[in-house]
Amino acid sequence: MVKQQITERLPLNDGYTIPIIGFGTSGIANRDAEEVVFNAIMKGYRLIDTAKIYDNEEGVGRGIQKAINAGISRNELFIVSKVWKSDMGFEQATEAFNETYERLGLDYVDLYLIHWPSSEEGVNLATWRALEEIQASGRVNSIGVSNFNRGELAEIIKEGKVRPAVNQIPVNPDNMNADLDAYNDQNNIVTMGYSPLGAGKVNSDKKLAGIGNKHDKTSAQIALKWCLERGVVPIPKTSHDERMVENLDLFDFSLTDEEIDIINNIDKKTNTRKPSDKNQNKRHGSRR
Repeated sequence: MVKQQITERLPLNDGYTIPIIGFGTSGIANRDAEEVVFNAIMKGYRLIDTAKIYDNEEGVGRGIQKAINAGISRNELFIVSKVWKSDMGFEQATEAFNETYERLGLDYVDLYLIHWPSSEEGVNLATWRALEEIQASGRVNSIGVSNFNRGELAEIIKEGKVRPAVNQIPVNPDNMNADLDAYNDQNNIVTMGYSPLGAGKVNSDKKLAGIGNKHDKTSAQIALKWCLERGVVPIPKTSHDERMVENLDLFDFSLTDEEIDIINNIDKKTNTRKPSDKNQNKRHGSRR
């Protein structure tokens, strides 16, 4: 298996590409976001994930601009934000994006997502229509969804003019979300995985620790590498410099098929199904 590179990108269904790993900013205060995001970019992260509900878009935007001023090309960066549940609907979502666009202070946003689906009839689709128009305006390159299940995705795919490029969902060894990840893959939608470290649960997993010992890596690094080798874009979050570096130190080793199988079977909800049954086009769930 060819080793991955930090600069590698996955193709999206709209012709753009997305970095294979990102940096999450949930929980980072607006007052701290500028310096944290700047540090993350300067350490090698190129995908930065934020959202209106994180209440830090202004700080994130300042951190991005600071990195650009320091010599990082805007074209290298991939910036993600999301419309929150309280702003669903055509007009509300349009206005919410206008506010996000203003707070970030960028010429364009790389990816804009519906953060959570609505249970009200017609609301998801109306919101999606707004995202389609925003994309057509040139202020957003790609559009997608987050936390959408198969049925909610199917409605957008069937009724929308534009197919979602990404579905951002929780993915970690204790919560593979295997069926939904497979559905995304079958519909040429990239899975972006939030909470890839399971809110720290991976650090106490003995199986991950055992695999990590073989590669001289931490359990967290093994969990992130597992995401990468399954074609999932993980977005770990941390404010600590050493963790930022550690979470990118993933490109000098590869997991074996046996190790992939062991990790796939950590999830008690899916361990009765053979990992290779998930999708024959993936390496036990990988596009690679």
